[in-house]
Amino acid sequence: MSTTTATIEDLEFNSTPLMRGLSEDQIEEVFNRMEHLCYESDSLILTQGEANPGIWLLSSGCAEVVRDGIGGNPERVLALLGPGSVFGEMSFFRKTPHTANVRSVQQSTVHKLSWSALEELKKDAGEIAVVLLANIVTVAAERLHLMDNWVCRLLESNEVPSSQGGGGDGRFEEWHEFRAKLYREWDF
Repeated sequence: MSTTTATIEDLEFNSTPLMRGLSEDQIEEVFNRMEHLCYESDSLILTQGEANPGIWLLSSGCAEVVRDGIGGNPERVLALLGPGSVFGEMSFFRKTPHTANVRSVQQSTVHKLSWSALEELKKDAGEIAVVLLANIVTVAAERLHLMDNWVCRLLESNEVPSSQGGGGDGRFEEWHEFRAKLYREWDF
């Protein structure tokens, strides 16, 4: 990893989910508060289990989100990220270690907005910070929506018998218990 002298022209920043609703001047204000980093191919940008909170924006290259395998199982690629992708929102808000690795597939440039940079932005230009926060929450909500739909489709196609008491491995019930907890409890 190295810092880079990235310019705002490196990416159409106004087309990324992170910058929706901001003017070019406001985008430049955010860009100037970001840390700009370059990663060679096959380099870890974020490491599962480590804390390096920030909102990350990929402006060039390609990266994959990879989760370490459990119980000796191989790692799993969860997503492939291209220019304009935003990541890191879970550990940004929860102040917890990352739940997956993000690894560059090719040389990649990323821009990191730290919590302290966001706090400064709130003091200096609160309206920009409000839009950024709303955009980050929208990204997280969209991902949760996609995950919920995917899990429901998976359960419907593979686990219907267990929901009717006809055996199965209990994943259907486990998922419904989790969803109930998700919507009624806020302390995990």
